[in-house]
Amino acid sequence: MVVGGGEAHVITLLAPPGSLITGASVSLDATEAHHLRVRRGDAGESLRLVDGRGRVGYGVVTLGTHGAHVTLERVEDAPLPARLVLAVGAGDKERFAWLAEKATELGVTDLVPIESERTVSVASRVRDGTIERIQRRATEALKQCEGTWAPKIHGSTPLERFLQEAPPGRRWVMDQQGEELPTYVGADAVTCLIGPEGGFTDLELRACEGAGFSRVTLGGLVLRFETAAVAAAAWVGIARGRVANG
Repeated sequence: MVVGGGEAHVITLLAPPGSLITGASVSLDATEAHHLRVRRGDAGESLRLVDGRGRVGYGVVTLGTHGAHVTLERVEDAPLPARLVLAVGAGDKERFAWLAEKATELGVTDLVPIESERTVSVASRVRDGTIERIQRRATEALKQCEGTWAPKIHGSTPLERFLQEAPPGRRWVMDQQGEELPTYVGADAVTCLIGPEGGFTDLELRACEGAGFSRVTLGGLVLRFETAAVAAAAWVGIARGRVANG
């Protein structure tokens, strides 16, 4: 973990949605209590609790025979981040789960596994039965990156339906032959559409353009879907930072 030099570090743990209320005592589940032990947290130590939905609680931990509890002294609500949707033709559920962690670290708000022509025959593709596990993995990444909002992991969505329901704002589909990404963007919603292994077919790319998606490139090399998605999300974050910093 990369942290600032010399500053006292407060351990971040997860709490169930709805549990973060000033003055409340929050019981840590077995996973979070184990994480606290691994991090060598002690009784009386100040902790930071997040629920993945923007609510943050600060309190002191009590350790006992019946588990670990945090008495909340202060609770805050973090503002909604600018919307960043990654829609990815995900042909492998384990690599998509890895991507979910990185999406949390990069401030992605929505992660959508896309069903396309080149994913439907992949045996290891993302299926709706794996979404809950992937959501948990994304939320757990908040403990490392000290974020407040976890991305929403959507169910598998056919490309045609996604194009009909895509949010307004800037819409990009990644394509080696596309234009260069813009140097900066504002706080508008951004949707990045990334194809699976082998990319989208020509017919699918034309459908994307018909739905208002501009073709943009991430460079001349062929990237795996998770690499392309991370690169696109990082680019948006840097571009938004440039706006914020003038």
